[in-house]
Amino acid sequence: MKKTLLPILSLALLQLVPQLSAQNKEIAIDQLFEPEKLWAHTDVTLEVAWKDKGFKWASAQVKDRGAIRRDNWGFQQVKLTAFGGARNVEEILFLLKGGKLTEVSIAVWNKGDSKDAEISEKDFTAIVEGWTSDLNRRVAPKFENRGKDTASAAKAERRMWLGKDTLAQLEYSGGREKVRDPYSGRERTGKNFQGEFIRLRLLPKPASMVGLNASTGGTATVRRVDLAKSVIRETSGDVFISNIPMVDQGDKGYCAVATASRVFNYYGVPADQHEMAQIAGNDAGGGGTNPDEMEDALRRISGKYKTRFQTELDLDYSSRKYKSFLVKYNRSAKKLGKKILDTDNYIYFMGGLNPEVLRDVNGTGQNFDKFMRVVHENIDKGVPVMWGLQLGLFPENGEKAKQFGGGHMRLIIGYNNSTRAIIFSDSWGAGHEKKRMAAPDASAATMGLYLLQPST
Repeated sequence: MKKTLLPILSLALLQLVPQLSAQNKEIAIDQLFEPEKLWAHTDVTLEVAWKDKGFKWASAQVKDRGAIRRDNWGFQQVKLTAFGGARNVEEILFLLKGGKLTEVSIAVWNKGDSKDAEISEKDFTAIVEGWTSDLNRRVAPKFENRGKDTASAAKAERRMWLGKDTLAQLEYSGGREKVRDPYSGRERTGKNFQGEFIRLRLLPKPASMVGLNASTGGTATVRRVDLAKSVIRETSGDVFISNIPMVDQGDKGYCAVATASRVFNYYGVPADQHEMAQIAGNDAGGGGTNPDEMEDALRRISGKYKTRFQTELDLDYSSRKYKSFLVKYNRSAKKLGKKILDTDNYIYFMGGLNPEVLRDVNGTGQNFDKFMRVVHENIDKGVPVMWGLQLGLFPENGEKAKQFGGGHMRLIIGYNNSTRAIIFSDSWGAGHEKKRMAAPDASAATMGLYLLQPST
């Protein structure tokens, strides 16, 4: 699900836009390549150094990752550049551990965020070679070709530089496009080139290269038996998982892969949403994973990271199955005196759903009991529940939902039996870490519940 803003501008204000566009803000990131400064940063000094450059913490509660994104500040378009303005950047992600900066990940180009998402192979290669040339001058005169990262989801190609105090690794992935048959759902390899991502990761230079692992893949480092230690039980009745990292999907339909990335990061796997978008089949330009493909995508991703994927609840209103759900829905609608839906158009069907009818079908009885059983059993074990749902139908945080509608994926991270609420989190950055919905409404909105768990 994309976050969308629909500003309404008066004619007079529109006339000012050309003048305001001249005030676009350019932020240079060259200080990231200054030796003996970067790795001294703490959460406090990092915020001070970048506060006037668009820096934001991904979570207001846990300052373990912050970001600067090419974005709009009011009427200003923020442009991120490197190497004296010669190179453009989409996003900088700062990762911290124990209050100390441990990694900087620079999104040079990716198919989800970049304006030129349908990039040619020639232009893609030119970006890689341009950054290589600049890194040769700025970090170290020669790079080591590290080949494919076979442990990561995307098996990205890697070039590594060892500077005075920094290890720089340029990682990039692209290849033939994947074309999906709209009827069978099967993928085939197309003729055109599809770039996936180009990123630069900066890490503290290790004391020894022996056993160095700068991969974004691997297996979970947290054991299943230890996950329950992350569960907080408050006197208010809140029971929730406290330390799930935030991944901000940005303004693109990456809800499924961003949510999966959060779960993997929680398990100690440094998985990246752009890698998983490649495996999941997200479209260039940031289009979301088709609801019918979401489960298949998560299953493929899980296999790459050696975790177990399970479908815990499937409430049958994907486009493949909605006809059987329609029968149950209309039976309830007739009983409640609500509009009967008779359509072969899935989008029209989804747009016509009535909250009261949905609550009667899926917010009570056996479906509700199973929904709550899945939530209780897994939250108590410290396992977050990946939640596919229909947005916009039910209140959230005690207010009318701000989203218009559409399918979405978020995380259920807790519950409160006293207030009959579930506690959830969206992949939309700060302010979306811990929110609430009435449990019957949450069950009614549910399209599916899924689990990703460590194998051991």
